[in-house]
Amino acid sequence: MEIFMMQDSQIKEKELRLRLFSVDILKELKNIYTYKELSNFFNIQESLICRYVNGRTIPSERQALEIVTRIKNKEFLYNFFIRKIRVYEDDFIDVSNLLFYPNLLRTFLELYLIKLNKVNDITKVVGIASNGIPFATIVASILEKPLIISKKHKDSTQIQYIEENIRESNGVISTIYLREDYISKKDKILIVDDVIRSGKTLLSLYNLIGKANANVVGALIIATNTDIWKYKFANKDINLMVLFKV
Repeated sequence: MEIFMMQDSQIKEKELRLRLFSVDILKELKNIYTYKELSNFFNIQESLICRYVNGRTIPSERQALEIVTRIKNKEFLYNFFIRKIRVYEDDFIDVSNLLFYPNLLRTFLELYLIKLNKVNDITKVVGIASNGIPFATIVASILEKPLIISKKHKDSTQIQYIEENIRESNGVISTIYLREDYISKKDKILIVDDVIRSGKTLLSLYNLIGKANANVVGALIIATNTDIWKYKFANKDINLMVLFKV
């Protein structure tokens, strides 16, 4: 009897999470679209969407499922997010606006992670400080795997680090670090970063992980505006996925 009660409770909890998630989706979309546009998109009355967004009520399980299913469209989400990426005259690629829509972004990333080869083999996610950390955090949460952050400084002289040098464009040598106790030869790593240009940082991180005898399963990058980085990985056994070419 207790087992059936627990199962029933888990089902109800799952249903409630779905219903609340659909509301979060609507709230994020309302920042861009009018109630009329949302009504046409979801085929739901404007007044009802307004009540959902304002928290007066929440969708039924069936309607919540329809909302979430409708939004899990790669083409729609791609077009939604690519318009939020801005490239400045100094070649700076700004993807920070994507983080204003965390639930939509999580849904979009889930669709791409499903396609990633060996995704089930991943044991840890490695992010690069600092702009790439929010995206790496979302990916680690989706995969339910630990997140390790590569930094350009040591946090303590009492901690052992693995390090790798990067030759910058101006001839200056910088260094990136990973904590030695956070990574081992048993690990299958997914690297996540916000932007790739020359590919030097990603290649250095790839080599850094190799020094720990861990295996890089793949890399997921949010955006790029060039292809010059590709030749650096032509002979590397790495599944490199870039979501947006801007």
